[in-house]
Order: sequence, then structure tokens, then C-alpha cells
Amino acid sequence: MADSAIEPNACRWCHAPQREHYQRWKRPVGWHRFAHPTDAQRLTRMRARRTKKEEAKRG
Repeated sequence: MADSAIEPNACRWCHAPQREHYQRWKRPVGWHRFAHPTDAQRLTRMRARRTKKEEAKRG
């Protein structure tokens, strides 16, 4: 995951927050409605966010 600012509960496919989503286009799924992320995606996103916060505290 390149962007550690992605919200943990953002769309499974395009990373847009649910409240801003409606319908979007993203490869490879094409046009899609909001899809809840998998548990593994949520965990990865939370860990990335935590790491980013810890790095910001260090300097």
C-alpha cells in the first residue's frame, strides 16, 4: 500500500471514504459502488497509519 493516509474503512477497490464514494471507476474492477474492505486491508491500513504517526513523532 503506497498511501498510508488511506482510511481503514475506505473502499476496498479505490480507497475512497464511504461518505464520498457513490460510484467510481478503478482498474481492474471498473465502475463500482462502495465495497467494504477486507479485514486484512483494514489491518494493513491501520498499521500504516500508526507507523506514519510514529515517524512524525520521531522527527
